[in-house]
Amino acid sequence: MKTLTKVGLSALAGALAVTSANAGDVAMSGSMVVSYSKGSGYHTTGNPLGMDKELSVTGSGELDNGTTVSYKQTITDAMAFNDSEIVFGNVMGTTATLAMTSTGDPMSAIDDVTPTAFEEANAVTGSIKDVNGIDGAYSLRLTQADIMGSGFTFDAGYTWKHGAGDAATEKGSSGDAGVAANKDGYSVVVKGAVPMLEGLDVGAGYAKLNTTDLTTGEKGQEEGTAYVKYASGPISVGYQRGIVEVTAAAKNQYVNEYIGVSYKVSDNLSVSYNEAESRKSGDATDQTQEWDSISLSYTVGGMTLGVVQQEVDNATYTSGRTSEETAIQMTVAF
Repeated sequence: MKTLTKVGLSALAGALAVTSANAGDVAMSGSMVVSYSKGSGYHTTGNPLGMDKELSVTGSGELDNGTTVSYKQTITDAMAFNDSEIVFGNVMGTTATLAMTSTGDPMSAIDDVTPTAFEEANAVTGSIKDVNGIDGAYSLRLTQADIMGSGFTFDAGYTWKHGAGDAATEKGSSGDAGVAANKDGYSVVVKGAVPMLEGLDVGAGYAKLNTTDLTTGEKGQEEGTAYVKYASGPISVGYQRGIVEVTAAAKNQYVNEYIGVSYKVSDNLSVSYNEAESRKSGDATDQTQEWDSISLSYTVGGMTLGVVQQEVDNATYTSGRTSEETAIQMTVAF
């Protein structure tokens, strides 16, 4: 046992000697969002005024073997620690990055990428079951940009327990408590600009989240999405289609489609029109939600003013339920 301990400690010391970090940089940034919203029909009631604050502390450095290391910690309202991540770059001499992160997921990053001046078509009213991947859990994420010079990016994430992210947790744990338990999950995305077709971008992704119910057996969720966007001068157009299939007490499927057109009036001013449709099927409440949205944004330095007006029919997948919402938001970044 002593011999094994000596060998292990010697190997660890050797690894640390090779990968010690050089002095790095530390920076702080943040944003403040002030908003006002007014709705009619079926919508959340309360104070129409809101304010959201966020601070981010970032650090970066380089190991002796050329691997780069960066760290980010986000602090939100009430000075609570939120998302965090550590990212290793130039992994094994490649251009790939490997991260342990709670700040997002490859699929959640492309849930709706159709062009918009300010907000997604369903951002301020209604409720949609959309692709989200393993967002909300600590996960390992591997990203490789410009695969073999193609201009496409490969982005994949894996977690041992989806829906169990906690940026305040110091260490992991294992074991299942209760009758039902979330298991592992993964997501894979490929996206990029199409070679020799300037302005055309495409992407697709797939995710699977496994859940074990000790009473009724294996359940889970599968997600898929694909999109195409084209930009020419000040005009951008896009279409996206996603599917979410949930197997629980009942099996439900959600088919979501998005269309967006944006126009850049000037370097500071943009406008857009977006539509979204989400068709739910599989149980007694089969229904389709439909959104119409108009957005405007105006930027001056580190400040952006955004306005969005949205209408939804059959809100929250309920027949005849309508909602209308207008939101004004000012974002200041520093």
